[in-house]
Amino acid sequence: MKEKNKKRFNIPWKLIFNIGVILLTLSLITYFVFSEGGFIDLINSILEGKINVSIGWLVTAVFAHLLNIAIDAAIIYLFLRETNKGLKPRVALTASMVGQFFCAVTPSATGGQPMQILSLSRMGVKASSATSALIQKFLVWQFTLAVYCIISVTFGAGFIMSKLDPAMWTFTIIGFLAQIIMIVLLMLASFCNGLTTKVVDGLIRFLGKLHIIKNAEEKLVNINQSLENFHKSNKELNKNKKLLVKVYSITAVQMTSLFLVPFCIAKAFDINCNIFEMLFAQSYVNMVSSLMPLPGGSGAAEYSFSVFFGGYFTTQTMKTAILLWRTITYYGTIVISMPFSQLHKKETSLPENIQSETNDTATHS
Repeated sequence: MKEKNKKRFNIPWKLIFNIGVILLTLSLITYFVFSEGGFIDLINSILEGKINVSIGWLVTAVFAHLLNIAIDAAIIYLFLRETNKGLKPRVALTASMVGQFFCAVTPSATGGQPMQILSLSRMGVKASSATSALIQKFLVWQFTLAVYCIISVTFGAGFIMSKLDPAMWTFTIIGFLAQIIMIVLLMLASFCNGLTTKVVDGLIRFLGKLHIIKNAEEKLVNINQSLENFHKSNKELNKNKKLLVKVYSITAVQMTSLFLVPFCIAKAFDINCNIFEMLFAQSYVNMVSSLMPLPGGSGAAEYSFSVFFGGYFTTQTMKTAILLWRTITYYGTIVISMPFSQLHKKETSLPENIQSETNDTATHS
């Protein structure tokens, strides 16, 4: 009876969290649409001829984000093709869209990679190959993002920081330091495998003794395996200099296309702005919103956008600009990637030799 009572009174925290996120999202959308100076007021101003909006620039903003998604799929394809000859591009596109959806709907984008690996394995790609490709992609993205942030701080700190209050200034510094810490950890994990293993082992055992982590030994095995895969993927990536140059170059283009969306929205409202300043501002928005452990950085993303772009958009256009930016880069992404979120049954999408290799692996395991 006691066991049944315990189960009966378990609080569904995950469900409560999800409902809370949905309510927050709906509240933000409602606010940006119906509040004073929101989307409805903007539509009325356009109809009255007070404000002109360029549809061409809005289409360009959408195109810039779609380019970001297309490049994401292309990078996955380039990495997977190294170990899966004859791979069809649609496999990489599907994996990319699965990642887009689950990154958008899970806290801190934690669900993206695991679901991509599962999706790829169901399309005939070995889990080890998928994991290696996605780790390599993660490495390239993080290194490129860190460089982008460093450039933004070096050349754009003056005009950005002058607009911030102490609290926002602190969050911005924390966001930047988080990127630097991430890149340092990646470099240690990439080039100092022995040291990284010792540090992680010591940390996990220490947390296990404090009973902060349960089953410390079991977790150590999984973490050490992940570190080994990480180190192996990095070595493979560094060997192929041609691929390295290619993926870093197109990742920089991908990141720039994503960061260009606010600039296109500003131009749609006929706002005179410097493209580099807008790119820097968006990189700051990215740094701050990434600190919020909610799907899509909800709340933090909108607020940081209003702060860093406050000098460009007017009170008449700011709320609509935020709504358009989030619709294009977040809500719209969820809508177009949702059909790919239904993990399908295993299908034949690779040549027979790869399919047989996958089946052999499954049989032995």
